[in-house]
Amino acid sequence: MHRLLLVFGVAVALSALAGCATTQRSGTPPVSRLDSLRAENATLRSRLRRMEDSLGVRDDVATGQYYRDLRVLTDRLNRRTYEVQMLRQGGRTVRVLPADSLFEPGTATLTAAGEGRLQATIEHLERTYPSRSMQVEGHADDTPLSEQMQERFASNWELSAARATAVVRYLIAHSILDPAQFAALAYGATDPAASNATAQGRRRNRRVRIAVLPAPQDYSRPLEVSW
Repeated sequence: MHRLLLVFGVAVALSALAGCATTQRSGTPPVSRLDSLRAENATLRSRLRRMEDSLGVRDDVATGQYYRDLRVLTDRLNRRTYEVQMLRQGGRTVRVLPADSLFEPGTATLTAAGEGRLQATIEHLERTYPSRSMQVEGHADDTPLSEQMQERFASNWELSAARATAVVRYLIAHSILDPAQFAALAYGATDPAASNATAQGRRRNRRVRIAVLPAPQDYSRPLEVSW
């Protein structure tokens, strides 16, 4: 009888322990539920941040700060777009000088009259663009060079390059401008200003263009006019 009661007591105790274990497990949220709560918490935090940002924008609009910031950003964008266009176009034209008025025929040798025209250009550059980068472009018509000229210049490319370089050398030698401000480019007959079908058009195409490039801008500060 005592043995039977002992077995029954053990069974009751084991049953109670099992019940406690079950109750303990049921009181702890499953892993999937915790993940769900974390995800919901992250979503709520994200919504809160968006609402705070929206309220900040509304405050900026109310005080006018939004429109001031928008105007500054729009000005910067327009300015950068303008600078890109200027760089693609080779900068702002300062002078376009007919090659026939600068050089002895068929050469890259400056005439006295040509030097006089360049001296007037130097005064303008020193006064208006003392620290700006500049490029000097040599252009030619499409007339093939004579055999005599080909002894010095293989083609109109070389002729236009020699003329651009001669102008750059003169500008540097007779001005206070820094040689690092200059670049010489040769276009040959690839960028005509007029038709090569007429003598007048060919004269227009034989030219030297002097251009000034946009000044670098600090886009971390409000827009400043550079021209």
